[in-house]
Amino acid sequence: MIKINTDRFGGMEFSEDSIIRVLGGIIGFPDLIEYVLIQRPNDAPFYWLQSVDDPAMALVLLDPTIFKPDYRPNLPDGLKNELKAKDEEITLFSIVTIPQGRPQDMTANLLGPLAVCPQSHLARQLVLDDRVYAHRHPVLG
Repeated sequence: MIKINTDRFGGMEFSEDSIIRVLGGIIGFPDLIEYVLIQRPNDAPFYWLQSVDDPAMALVLLDPTIFKPDYRPNLPDGLKNELKAKDEEITLFSIVTIPQGRPQDMTANLLGPLAVCPQSHLARQLVLDDRVYAHRHPVLG
């Protein structure tokens, strides 16, 4: 078990096999590569991607098909091999931005989804075609 002290959730314990390595890091945070994915019952359907190394770094994630059912981006060639995954093992998450005091204005980054393979504990943030997807897609319509 590893203990992570977080700014948002306090001290938490996780098994080492729950750590997800984000290959290449996340845009804006290239040096942070180890995270844990947290789903708290009161926060459903949202997830938290909490950095193992930086207690202040936690991103809100959401399955993009919840608010955009036709979201089916073409995944880059080689992604399955890189994440050591089969197609059905890759889960896409959008990083969500929630303006302070204005949750109704939350947006999701459909242009830069996080592809996660839970079986291999590997992930990669993708950058998709900006003619098709936006980095600030409204979540609530």
